[in-house]
Amino acid sequence: MTRQDASPASLPLVTASETVDAIVATSKRLKGEFRLRQEFVQRWVEDRPQPGPLASLVSNGDRRGLLLYLLLVTKASAPPFDATLASTVWARALDVGGGVGTARSTISKTWGRLEELGLVQRERSGRLTNVRLLREDGSGVEYTSPGEVGDRYFRVPVALWSAGPDEVRRWYQALSLPELAVTLIGRSLGDGFLLPQEKSMAWYGISADSVGRGISGLVDHGLLDFNESYKKAPLSPTGVTAERRYTLQAPLGPVGRLSGKRAATKKTPSKKKVRTKKARAKRKKVAKKRRPANARQDQ
Repeated sequence: MTRQDASPASLPLVTASETVDAIVATSKRLKGEFRLRQEFVQRWVEDRPQPGPLASLVSNGDRRGLLLYLLLVTKASAPPFDATLASTVWARALDVGGGVGTARSTISKTWGRLEELGLVQRERSGRLTNVRLLREDGSGVEYTSPGEVGDRYFRVPVALWSAGPDEVRRWYQALSLPELAVTLIGRSLGDGFLLPQEKSMAWYGISADSVGRGISGLVDHGLLDFNESYKKAPLSPTGVTAERRYTLQAPLGPVGRLSGKRAATKKTPSKKKVRTKKARAKRKKVAKKRRPANARQDQ
């Protein structure tokens, strides 16, 4: 029996899609979705909307950074909310071209940009790099699972990674940066959402042009539908103004929650409710003790 040395050309080729499938499988996300806090796309300061870290990624044209971050959020599904994979694995998942050296350098720089935004923290783990999630608002605060008391969050379908427009591409490969951004905003707002382009910079820190291209692209992909209505506008040249309400379509929508309804939160009973429940139990206990003995025997 002889051993034959395998040449690089004869080795099996692992694709980007297969790599992403393996990463998603290890996350064990049985519900087919991952969560993001609302503050990743928009924060509220003194009752005013402020752009979240998504704005920096879009304004810097960092599509790879956004995808790498979302892939980490997908994988790091349980405490300590981290992942330790070779840079070449992340690079292959995101279709980074070039040799091993290029892949390592590209992914390292991308993690560095996310670290500067306060979204992740890196440390060496042997020959690999361990990357740990930080809170989505870019504050650098320790990450906890969205759904803690008082947190507002939205859900993103894992179909972003697993489904696609054709047999070759997945949606994460096919969607442009503006399209990805509008998808996340749409998921955070709910079905029938308003997204006036003239407000996008103030609300989300994303230019009207980027939002317009994102909306048009999603409509062309069949991932976004809209209803248009007209309202009186006495000061406009035509006397009317058009209002479009958008809803994401399968497999990235619908959200299942109407826009304007509060995003998902995890609530605990208020102190008032707890006190009321305890008082009710105490009154029942006292009333039972006061009942005559013969009345208890008759039952």
